[in-house]
Amino acid sequence: MAYKTGYGLPADVIWDRAQMERLFERKWFFVGMRGDVPKKRGYLKFELFGEEYFILHGNDGVIRCFVNRCAHQSARLVNDRTGRCAARIICPNHQWAFDPNGGALIHASHMPDRFKQSDECKHYSLTEIPLREAGMMLFACLGDEPPHDEIDRMTEIIAPYTDPFSNAGHGYKRAYFHTEIIEANWLMVMINNRECCHCAQNHKDLLKLFDPSSFNGAFTPEYEMLLCQAQARWDDKGLAWKEQAFEPDENFRIARYPMAAGFKSISFDGELVSQKLIGPFAGRQPEEGTLSFWLNPNCWVHFTSDHIATNWVLPLSENRCALYTSWIVHEDAVEGEDYNEAHMKDVWLVTNAEDVGLCMSMSEGARSKYYKPGPFSPPEQFCTQFCDWYMKHSQ
Repeated sequence: MAYKTGYGLPADVIWDRAQMERLFERKWFFVGMRGDVPKKRGYLKFELFGEEYFILHGNDGVIRCFVNRCAHQSARLVNDRTGRCAARIICPNHQWAFDPNGGALIHASHMPDRFKQSDECKHYSLTEIPLREAGMMLFACLGDEPPHDEIDRMTEIIAPYTDPFSNAGHGYKRAYFHTEIIEANWLMVMINNRECCHCAQNHKDLLKLFDPSSFNGAFTPEYEMLLCQAQARWDDKGLAWKEQAFEPDENFRIARYPMAAGFKSISFDGELVSQKLIGPFAGRQPEEGTLSFWLNPNCWVHFTSDHIATNWVLPLSENRCALYTSWIVHEDAVEGEDYNEAHMKDVWLVTNAEDVGLCMSMSEGARSKYYKPGPFSPPEQFCTQFCDWYMKHSQ
């Protein structure tokens, strides 16, 4: 069945792993924040299509991305999801050692001197894949010729929104990191994320934080008043708020949303989840709003007054995917004093769990012989955008 814009993806597209792989070779995909690896030699591991990778903060301050395999006999280099390497990246198998600044082989245990001094030795560096940073967000690409112009353009467009956070005079750190393996197709997870028509029925607690019109473009008089009041506040604070809904760049959407009255952060009780405010709010009053990014192909990121929450999805196969969630806080925030795990993680753990069942159901339905790609409604416009974008760049 041929794809038709405004409709869901055909089954042969949904289950085409080769098409998915082509996309990740051609486009940048989100792999975390600088705050996920704030210290030198800090790393974060992720999986994609059966391969393991890790981002690593080098001793030179540069964050890179490596394949998680030793260049000797392919053993894993890091086993934990997150952690900190020694001064050298040391393979646990035969103790070959690699430079965290670029992955060059610097010690080959048990090998003769003639090998260590040969030109051949220089070829056994770690495999590095392209990584770029934009507004503290990190993006990787599996292809040999990644579209650097896209990251340059993204950096320029998002700068007015992210600069107040990145130029705040303080750093960030990861408070918590959560991984969930989902028995669902990655495309179904992203389509679910790109609309909120399901929210009233499935995310009743989440909707208490926001006016329902925030996500579906239905401007009720009540929401229009709430938004106008918030925009006046944002203007007074010098905060960029103009929505960029996949324009002028087809790869991402930016929106600043007011939260419900009295809500200071993304928490079910409306209270701050960290007492150390971040970015433009450090030393000031918290802002009852969120700065949100939806980035194709695989993430959604929310900046608030006190933390940054990231959710990103990567396909493990055509049938399974991994959902990674990070909570980033002020570098000086202290666990147990400024924040605690249950309060900080509650909203996204609950909300994501509510979505998992839907995504599994959608994936099972797409396997059915009765599956038909249904039409998207006007409030599902960003589902259409995602599907059009995917078909444009993956064929």
